[in-house]
Amino acid sequence: MPNQAAFAALIDQAGITQARAADLIAEETKRPCSVRSVRAWLADADKTSARPCPEWAVSALRDRLRALGVIG
Repeated sequence: MPNQAAFAALIDQAGITQARAADLIAEETKRPCSVRSVRAWLADADKTSARPCPEWAVSALRDRLRALGVIG
């Protein structure tokens, strides 16, 4: 599954907003993560604002959601 699809699936599965996803990634990585970045990672590839979703972002979100018991 491509990173973008995996990232979107985590957000959907957890039932969180893009802003909450950014906050959780920042908590996990101890580095800033903006809502704008999350939106760019989820944007359609034909949009000028679209950016590839990095593997570290998917991993950070998955790890934080697991630590919180939101996903298994």
